[in-house]
Amino acid sequence: MASWRVTLSCWFALTTLLSVGKNAASREFSFRLTASAEAVAEITAQAPGGSWGVSGAEASLAKVSLDGAYNQDIVVFHGPAPWTYRVFLGRVTAGTHRLMIERNDRWSAPHAGLEVGDVKVTGITPDLPDWRVIEHIPILLARADTVGHFSDVPMLMWYEVFPQDHQQTIQYSIVFSNEDGGTPTDALMARWGRATDIEYVYRVTLDDHGRILKESFLDIEENDHPFRGRKEDQHPFILDTSDNNDFTDTGYSPVQYRMLPVRADLSQHSREELMDRSPWTYRIMGEELQREGKIRTFDVSAGTAIGDPRSYVYLEINADNKESGLVVWVKLKGDPRSYSSHRGRLDLVISRSGWYRTTVELPPGTRAGAIESVALECVDLRDPFLAYTEHNPVPAGESDLKAISKAFLLNSDYDPETNLLEVRQTVVFHPGDMYAFLPNAH
Repeated sequence: MASWRVTLSCWFALTTLLSVGKNAASREFSFRLTASAEAVAEITAQAPGGSWGVSGAEASLAKVSLDGAYNQDIVVFHGPAPWTYRVFLGRVTAGTHRLMIERNDRWSAPHAGLEVGDVKVTGITPDLPDWRVIEHIPILLARADTVGHFSDVPMLMWYEVFPQDHQQTIQYSIVFSNEDGGTPTDALMARWGRATDIEYVYRVTLDDHGRILKESFLDIEENDHPFRGRKEDQHPFILDTSDNNDFTDTGYSPVQYRMLPVRADLSQHSREELMDRSPWTYRIMGEELQREGKIRTFDVSAGTAIGDPRSYVYLEINADNKESGLVVWVKLKGDPRSYSSHRGRLDLVISRSGWYRTTVELPPGTRAGAIESVALECVDLRDPFLAYTEHNPVPAGESDLKAISKAFLLNSDYDPETNLLEVRQTVVFHPGDMYAFLPNAH
């Protein structure tokens, strides 16, 4: 996956930093572009006293103004640790411009301060290879009930490019810290392998000359909907409008985000691979779950709450499921009990095909060396009232395992640990079949 950190290095010559204000909580400086360009910024900031998992101290919002006009807000959710937030500013003309970054007192948590450090602004011109990707990045308008409430924060945006004959489609997606509605938390962990929310936001198809042939977004019914909303130059405004983070192309929000996406090729991975490459997303996910009361004690039933995310083993699987699904079982050394991904519930079995994630909750403190085996079981998901009808039988299910690319635990800092299992072979499962695999030697 290409990194903006690498790519941006060739753009620095387009920008000259002229002056920086001395007030760390409110910084104003000038930059100069030698040509009209899409401007992107790397802003290092921290929130003294901030902590995403603590009510009243979750984060500061850094309000960014360009030449005196509101441009965006940045959620400084990494607390007192300095962090570089990468954003785009939009189309900027050649010449000198002023950038102001200050604490948004209205929407910041009362106990989270703001200190702004280094700022780098660069310009991307049409002759550079990523121009088309940059000029179409969507501007996300914050969901009304998240502003000032520090919930479902957009953490990471990425894009994928799908080339076709004489055209290409660019798709932009976002990893949110959680979702307040939609899929329950326990089902998210079982069927998606995380408690974050990951959504495609905007898709645009261009011809060889960069003309728009088609554009769409994910609507509230989770269908592709033609985009007909307003834009700033070629940047579409997309409003987050539902508690499970679906979108509309109309409406208003006082807070907008302009996230600079990273590029990803997910042909050999699930979407959750973006979290693995930015492991801090697991920490933000876990801290939000804790703050919102969605974490329970191990082996205690508490509605849709889950255990500590650091007590789960995370697996990435590639399979073709037909009227069936694969359940993961984990056996620990010296423990007569086995632990499953579906916890005995058919509604938590994954029935989709392709690359996907699931998790298995283990006793707190379990480390990789304690895992004796990982087994996959094929479960029949046919409707029992139809499957055995004599005159209209439904074919029995089948699951074709193609790969298990990784299985890992999180350490105490929520960082993914070493891959403990990799399977690169095809195994055909029928309902009732179970195959056990031994973890990698450590």
